Amino acid sequence: MGGGMTITNISEYQKMWENCLDYMSLRVKKHSFSTWFKYTRGAYDSNASSIIVTVPNQFVADWLSDRYSDLISEAIREVAGKSIDFIFEISNPSDFDSQTEINFNPVRTPAPAPQNSRLDYPLNERFRFDNFVVGKFNQFGHAAAVAVAEAPGKTPYNPLLIYGGTGLGKTHLVQAVGHFAQEQSPNKKIVYATSEKFTSDFINAVSTGKITDFTSLYRSADILLIDDVQFFSGKESTQEQFFHTFNDLFHSGKQVVLTSDRHPRDIKGLEERLLSRFSSGLVADLQPPDLESRIAILRKHTDQEKVLIPEDVLYFIADNVTSNVRELEGCLTKLLAYASLEKTEIDRHFAERVLGKEIVRPKREISITEIQKKTAEIFRTDPAMMTAKKKTSQIALARQVAMYLSRKLTAFSLKSVGEAFGGRDHSTVIHACEMIAKRIENDYDFREKINNLEAALLA
Repeated sequence: MGGGMTITNISEYQKMWENCLDYMSLRVKKHSFSTWFKYTRGAYDSNASSIIVTVPNQFVADWLSDRYSDLISEAIREVAGKSIDFIFEISNPSDFDSQTEINFNPVRTPAPAPQNSRLDYPLNERFRFDNFVVGKFNQFGHAAAVAVAEAPGKTPYNPLLIYGGTGLGKTHLVQAVGHFAQEQSPNKKIVYATSEKFTSDFINAVSTGKITDFTSLYRSADILLIDDVQFFSGKESTQEQFFHTFNDLFHSGKQVVLTSDRHPRDIKGLEERLLSRFSSGLVADLQPPDLESRIAILRKHTDQEKVLIPEDVLYFIADNVTSNVRELEGCLTKLLAYASLEKTEIDRHFAERVLGKEIVRPKREISITEIQKKTAEIFRTDPAMMTAKKKTSQIALARQVAMYLSRKLTAFSLKSVGEAFGGRDHSTVIHACEMIAKRIENDYDFREKINNLEAALLA
């Protein structure tokens, strides 16, 4: 190799990658950099004489490889003074999960839409990528939305369908795609509508004899954003119309982004051909944030509002609002409003008085024995095997699931959980929890099975 800086140890390669990131941050839009590069790390592969760029998942690896390989090579060459090959490597989820890092950019004053803007239905100004809270619980869905916003109709992610429960940010993301794309290309025609709006427009068009106007509106879109497609269920004529709209746009290379409250396969009352279209691109889910992330979200909001709220109050809210980011934010807003009206400081007692009846739900005590029995029932194995030494794959899986749920649903320590499973070591419990968490993240059917098991235990 030619001249350039001489690197003598691993830490210098890590520092070199940080310098590469600094270089690239000046050449990539701020939001794109935060989405694609922020969670990367650099190391050196001595066997291959190359830099290992670790990334959170395969999706990010593919996007960086397709879109930013030249920039990465340029950055390495500029920083190192010579060309060095690089390869992508998927990190262990725990490498990134160990640090709850929430990306929350302050809400900016939106710029007025250009005079030649072609937004047919108004988008909420608050729903932009700049103020979407990103954590490990929704990073994949957010990255997918950014990808299609950066290159609408030019990625394999068409359609993009984002699904998840109420209040997790589906509408925020789908409208953020519209805002971002419109700012990048003001002449693009962007159509946003809920499924109910699409249905209503179709019915009105039929009743007034203006079906041509209806098809012209939706089928001339460069980017079509449809919220809550599960409400197409049972509406055969609307499904027929949307099927042809989708086909026209897809075959014209236009981008379609959809949201739903569930995976397409779980939407009843939709035609098979429509379900097939919904699943033909990329399906990305939004998960509820864990306790650590919920606290971080609240803390970021208090920072934005420039108010100081005690940690025990943030914990109180986060511990009781477990599945809905919107509800988290609503509780904080209510607390701040009451404190302002009553001109009082916020403490745990005040929070319990203002929010207690609204968010505190009685929690049923669950024993490890109960978790073992119910898990054994679901996985069709003998409960006695939970504490036995036998290690068939089915028994081992059931045992790991029960350990995972014991840690999640009870206050028992790792040591206590291990003892309840035949005197196993705490490291065995840690391994079980990591294995199950990873499978839940990557296997939709398995995740549904565990969610149903957990719901049964909490019922």
